[in-house]
Amino acid sequence: MLTHNLIYRKAGIKKPAFFINLHPHNYPYNLFCKANFQQKIIMQLNKAIQNRWSPRAFSDKEVTKEMIDLLFEAARWAPSSMNEQPWKYYFVHRNNQNTFNEVVEILTGTNPVWAQHAQVLIISVVKKNFDYQNRPNKNALHDLGAANVSIAIQAAEMGLQVHQMGGFDKTKAAEYLQLDIENFEPVTAIAVGFQGDADQLPKELKERELQPRKRKKIEEFVYEIAEK
Repeated sequence: MLTHNLIYRKAGIKKPAFFINLHPHNYPYNLFCKANFQQKIIMQLNKAIQNRWSPRAFSDKEVTKEMIDLLFEAARWAPSSMNEQPWKYYFVHRNNQNTFNEVVEILTGTNPVWAQHAQVLIISVVKKNFDYQNRPNKNALHDLGAANVSIAIQAAEMGLQVHQMGGFDKTKAAEYLQLDIENFEPVTAIAVGFQGDADQLPKELKERELQPRKRKKIEEFVYEIAEK
């Protein structure tokens, strides 16, 4: 087995201090090659991205106001066309039980069955037009999606998870939130909480919860543009 010191000697460089706690078991040898060490960088997928997923089982562990604020701070820094930031968020904590239950009733399908156990429910809303001359913003949904993903990744970084839902009554949500539907549209409902035990779910949902995560291979959706 190659030790850290031997790996660094083979690479012909001085061992950088910030790699002291790395263990070679956790990293393939090619990441320790001399070419990479010239820049002193180890590339790996961000752990919050890797750990993010959409559970249906949530525990009763409380999500604090500070945690909620951090989620929306992440959304605040999302990119958007013309820096329009065309998103709005309406949320309720389960401590506000009556309002929480009213929002659960807006959900459709099997979503109320499991989402009622989340700590926080959010409805994301998109602003359809730019502030400037009230022109239609064709990128608004894309930008809202970027903000929602920022929330999801920040949640995973904090040990939380979020589950985004398209299954809710948008007309009912717009009426409940008293939205100006000419300019605003509810897009996604989001459940937030700490991951719970799949055993608390009904059988069908438990089976879906325990299914292995599947992702397409990169070559199925990435294409390098060849020289013409």
